Amino acid sequence: MTSRKHGAVLIVVFLTVAGMGLPTIVSAAEVGEPNLSVYAPDNEIQPGTENSINLKIKNDAELKAGSDSRMLTANGVTVELEDTGPFEAKSAETPVGPIQDGQLVEVPQRIEVPDDVEPGKYEVTVRVRYSHWNRISDLERQTESKKYDVTLVVPDEPRFDVATVKSDVEPGASGEATIEITNTGTERANETRATISGGTGVTVDGATAEAPAQEAIGDLEPGETTTTTIDVTLAKSISVGEKPIEVGFTYRDTAGIEREAPVEITTLTPAPEQSFSIATLEDTLSVGYEGEISGEITNDGPRSIDDAVLVVEPMSESLFIEDTRYALPTLKPGETASFRYPTDVSGQADAGPRQLQFSVEYTGPSGEATLSDGPMSKRVVVDERQDEFSIADDGVTVQQGKTTEFALTITNERDQTLSNIDARLYADSPLSTNNDEAFVPELEPGESAEITFDISASSAAATELHPVELDFEYETERGESTLSDVYQHPIEVVPAESDGGGFLGSLAPAMFGLTIVGLGGVAWWRRT
Repeated sequence: MTSRKHGAVLIVVFLTVAGMGLPTIVSAAEVGEPNLSVYAPDNEIQPGTENSINLKIKNDAELKAGSDSRMLTANGVTVELEDTGPFEAKSAETPVGPIQDGQLVEVPQRIEVPDDVEPGKYEVTVRVRYSHWNRISDLERQTESKKYDVTLVVPDEPRFDVATVKSDVEPGASGEATIEITNTGTERANETRATISGGTGVTVDGATAEAPAQEAIGDLEPGETTTTTIDVTLAKSISVGEKPIEVGFTYRDTAGIEREAPVEITTLTPAPEQSFSIATLEDTLSVGYEGEISGEITNDGPRSIDDAVLVVEPMSESLFIEDTRYALPTLKPGETASFRYPTDVSGQADAGPRQLQFSVEYTGPSGEATLSDGPMSKRVVVDERQDEFSIADDGVTVQQGKTTEFALTITNERDQTLSNIDARLYADSPLSTNNDEAFVPELEPGESAEITFDISASSAAATELHPVELDFEYETERGESTLSDVYQHPIEVVPAESDGGGFLGSLAPAMFGLTIVGLGGVAWWRRT
C-alpha cells in the first residue's frame, strides 16, 4: 500500500493486546517528523555596525506513514547563532515556539560586523533545537538539535566613516564645525550627499527634525577623505559632554544607481563655557546722595577675553546708574580687573539692602556672536541719610550793638573727596553780616578746615541764642555741582559792656560846649 504523500509502504504489524489475546493494528512506520530549513533572503550586512538579519525557518514536514499532523509540528523551537566567524552574535538563544507543517516564521537576530571586514561571502552556523512526536500511539517524544549554514554577504561598495566633529562653539553660541568623512569601502561613491542632524540642544545649519541639513560631498574614491563645514548653534542650557550627530549618505554607484548608506553616528563636544565671577563688591551709598558701587571681576576661563563689557542692572527704582555698561580690559584666564559705577540714591529711598544683577557680554571664539555669562546676583546696602559736613566751634558770642569775627570748623563726612566748597552764611534781624562767604579748595573724607565770618547784633537784640543759617555748594568726585541742605548754627548775643567814663573823659576837651540836655541824650542812648 502506497502513502498518499510520499509513496512509502505501510507495514501493518499484528500485536496481541495484553490480557486479551486479541490482535490490534499499529503502524510501525508511523514515524512522520518535521523537516526544517533555515536561510536569510536579505543577507547583506554592513561593516562597522550592528546588523539585524531576519532568518527564515520553514517546516516542510515529512510523514512517512499515517496521517496524524501532530507528528509534523516542531515544538519548542529555539534558534541560536553559534559559529559566526568574523562576526559577533548579539542575540542570545531565541525561543520561537511551535512551527507547523508548511509554516514559515521569521526570527530576527542581531550580529555585529567589524569595521575592517573584507567584502565577500561568509558562512555562519545556526543551531535549531526542537522536539516532535514520532509515534503518536505510544506517545513517544523526540528532541532534535540541528545545525544549518546561512550565507551572509559583505557587499563590495562604498562605506563611509565620520570622524568626531571639531568645533570651538560654546553653549549659547553659534559657529562653524568641521566634519571629516572618509570612503572606507572598495567602490567609488559618486555625487555623494550627506544628511546631517543634531541632537537635543544642537541645531545644524538652522535645520529642523523635519528638514535636516543637506551637504554636497561630491565624488569619493576608496580611501579618500574630505571635510565639510557646517554651522552649529548650541542651546545655552545644553549639558556638558559629547552630543550625538547623525550623518546619513546617499550616492550613485558605478552603475549610476542611487543608493543609500547606513547612518553614521559621530559626536560634537561643546567648548567649555566661558565664566566670570565677582570677587569683591563695595558701595558708598546713602539716601539722597550720589555714591558709587565698585568691585573686582575675575575671568575664570577657559580663554582670554579682550572685548568684554560688564553690565549691571539695579533691581530697585531708588538706585540710578546712568551708564550701566563698564568696558573691561583684556583679561587672561585667572586675571582680575576692577570696576566702578557712579550711583545716585533717591532722596525718597529707605535705607537698607538692594539687589543688583551683573552679567558679562563678550564675543564668541569665532567672532560672529555676542555671548553672555550671568546673571550674577549681588547685594549692596544703602545707608541712612547723613549730612555732608559737621560744624563745630568754641562758642560764638556777639555783644549787643557790636560786630565780631568768628571761626567754624567744618569736616567732610562723606566717603569721597569734595572740592570747591563755597560756604554761605545767612543772618536775619536782629543779626546781620558783612562777611558772609568762605571758601575751601578741597576736603578729603574726614578732613577738616576752618572758615571765618563776621556777625553783628543790633543794640536792641535780645540777649539769648539766635540762629544763623549756612549752606555749602561743592563739587563731587564726578565733577557734579551740588548744593547741600541748610544748616542752622547758634549765635549767642550778650549784653554790651559798660565804657566806665573813660570814653567821655577822653572826649571832654572837644565836648566842652555840650549842653546838659545833649549829654543826657547820649546817656539815654547807651542805656537803651
